[in-house]
Amino acid sequence: MSQSTSKGTALITGASTGIGAVYADRLAKRGYDLILVARNEERLRTLANRLTTETGRKAAVVVADLGNKADLGEVEPPCAMIQASPCS
Repeated sequence: MSQSTSKGTALITGASTGIGAVYADRLAKRGYDLILVARNEERLRTLANRLTTETGRKAAVVVADLGNKADLGEVEPPCAMIQASPCS
């Protein structure tokens, strides 16, 4: 699928499996770029690569345990980049 204008960016937590992975799949297919957050880097990268290949959407990977305060800082930079970007 070719890259087209993004409808926006979705931040999905728990994205490596289960309902998080399903949401990632559906949002990418609907035209959203993704920031995928979970603890398992291997599964996140596998999902991100598959979704990018299948949909042409961008998928950033953030490895973090959101139950750990130190890991919350890993999520802040990608979110700040979204807020600084002009809206389409």
